[in-house]
Amino acid sequence: MRLYLARHGESEGNVKRLFYGVTDLALTDRGREQARELGEKLAGIHIERCLASPLSRAAETARLALAGRDVPLELCDGLKEQHMGDFENKDYARLLEEFPEQVTGMLEDWSLFPPPGGESYEQVYERTGAVIRSVLERGEDTLIVGHNGALATIFVRLLDMQPKAVNHIWLLHGCYSSIVIGSGMTRLEYFNR
Repeated sequence: MRLYLARHGESEGNVKRLFYGVTDLALTDRGREQARELGEKLAGIHIERCLASPLSRAAETARLALAGRDVPLELCDGLKEQHMGDFENKDYARLLEEFPEQVTGMLEDWSLFPPPGGESYEQVYERTGAVIRSVLERGEDTLIVGHNGALATIFVRLLDMQPKAVNHIWLLHGCYSSIVIGSGMTRLEYFNR
């Protein structure tokens, strides 16, 4: 089976340079275009099912990417982005100025430094892990549309990496990566295509 992991298109939060996770911010016009381009990239690829975060930036990306295809879309809370707690929906530059040690710690290794009052790496790992277990049980070629932190955590799980590796995985807006699972092995086929 193949899993296709895609990050949502550019959102208002990206443009405004916010720390945000569960805040439901919409796609920009550029983000909608990236979602349509994702659909073009996936056009010849067999996909049986799609799971997406219910946050509008991911759900809309999935809908636009799958337009004209008969692929069932399921919205899944387990794919939401990390909750940023006290930093949720706050300006990045301002937070860096007010809380330099906490923000720098998070940026260097969020597997060790969760946002204050927010969700830890372990919580995201467990939440996304439940989703991946159900996907693997079904064994279908599946498109997963979500957010950088949640998807990077899925990569760490599937590719059996150390938690700190999550800091080095950056998925581009409107791109997909492919992981092949079968015959007792898992391998990365494409990244940020």
